[in-house]
Amino acid sequence: MFARRSVSLALNARAFHTSALRCADKSVLEGRLRDSLKEAMKARDKASVSTLKAIIADVTYVVKSGSTPNEPASQETVVNTVRKAIAKRREAAESYAPGAPGASEEHYGNFMSEIALLEKYMPVAPTGEAVQKIIDEIVAGLETRNKGQTGTVMKALWERLGEARAAVDKKDVATRVAKALQ
Repeated sequence: MFARRSVSLALNARAFHTSALRCADKSVLEGRLRDSLKEAMKARDKASVSTLKAIIADVTYVVKSGSTPNEPASQETVVNTVRKAIAKRREAAESYAPGAPGASEEHYGNFMSEIALLEKYMPVAPTGEAVQKIIDEIVAGLETRNKGQTGTVMKALWERLGEARAAVDKKDVATRVAKALQ
């Protein structure tokens, strides 16, 4: 009698936990990926289905292996995951490119079509010149220019970029800020 009750309570707690995750606010991009997966499944587009499933699995893995596994994926997390997937596919496509030692036109075409599919989901990033202009404005407003101001400049830059910061390459921004502060 007691064992049955404890199992019932455990099931109820699990149902509450998973339903909370389903109702949680997901990132806009993750929602677009899931909607596109449904459309591709209805259209029986196997290449798109496999690519989108792989990306959604990557996003889920990144979220679950992070510090807050019960929170939904942020927009920035999803964008970074898609960016990394595009980079991996570009690297793989290079190994199958015409003129490469193991050239395969079929594999090269498959990777290029996957890259084209994933690039549709990347948000429009501000140009490098626009980012540099913002960095220069922020640095001009500083009292002193030294490497110790990097955090201040980065924080102000992220605030000014707003939602577009998810699409910006962080390494490129870091090098631009370092050059501006020299």
